[in-house]
Amino acid sequence: MLAQDWLYGHRVATPYDARVERHLKLPTEFNKHSSLAVLNLLAERIVFTDDVPSLLYDMNDNRQLTFEGVLGSAKLPYDCFWIEYNTMIGMGTDEPDLDHCSYGALIQRIGSIGVRMYIIIGLKWNDADMISTLAYVVDFDKWPPIEPSVKHGGRMALTFSVAYAFNYERIMRGKGTAATADLGSVVNELIFGIFLVTQPKVYSDEQVKWKASHKRARVERNKPPLLEYRKIRLHICKPSKHYTTRPTGIGGDSVDTESAAAVQHRRYHKVMGHFRHYVNHEPPHTVWIEPHYRGDPALGVTFTERDVTR
Repeated sequence: MLAQDWLYGHRVATPYDARVERHLKLPTEFNKHSSLAVLNLLAERIVFTDDVPSLLYDMNDNRQLTFEGVLGSAKLPYDCFWIEYNTMIGMGTDEPDLDHCSYGALIQRIGSIGVRMYIIIGLKWNDADMISTLAYVVDFDKWPPIEPSVKHGGRMALTFSVAYAFNYERIMRGKGTAATADLGSVVNELIFGIFLVTQPKVYSDEQVKWKASHKRARVERNKPPLLEYRKIRLHICKPSKHYTTRPTGIGGDSVDTESAAAVQHRRYHKVMGHFRHYVNHEPPHTVWIEPHYRGDPALGVTFTERDVTR
């Protein structure tokens, strides 16, 4: 996991490391003197087990989505969260011993509409530990980060500024350079991950075809062929791990989160922002549920990591 590898493994230091550590490091024990606001400091973790970029580009090629549509509708699931994925896209064949590349970002809401993204890259070679570094810090003046671009003839385009980059001078030489394009691609992929995780589904692809005998029967009756189609199933955000701190003085060592008592009085936790579909209403509609807090602090405080897969 990139977050843990960056925190405790081999990394190249940067001036922004302490800020990211403050939100990624989990407390090892409950401090009875700390406020429940400590949950605001912890970044909820979202870990994609699939290659997010390949999924994005496949869906774009299949015209299942557009980059403009993703950028214009992505909502933040939390005010402070971490998202990561592995990929080999863009790695080429120059590094035959490279096992995989990991991308992750700590994403924070700044003020009422601004957002800051701390992007970390990790490289894992065969038979070697991962080496990681905080590669970029980018700022968005508003979210969603899209607005009309004069350069693109008034079309909507991704907009952000670079506060820090390991290759800052190359990026500042001018837009259109390879360094700028690479950063733009990484930001697009991370935003797609954010977009995907707020949908109440997990992506899988099923080709639906009609039997050959059925097709022949329609031809014999001079009927047009039936449309073959792809059935897309999306099912996102399966909770995977729970890191819980529990106040002292309450009997027992742990609480069963699925017990009747815990269901009624859940531990204090963040609820991820998500879309809710009212399909049985007239007319059917979708609303955005803002991230919020829920639960009983007396039962403890729970932090959730989500593994996201197809």
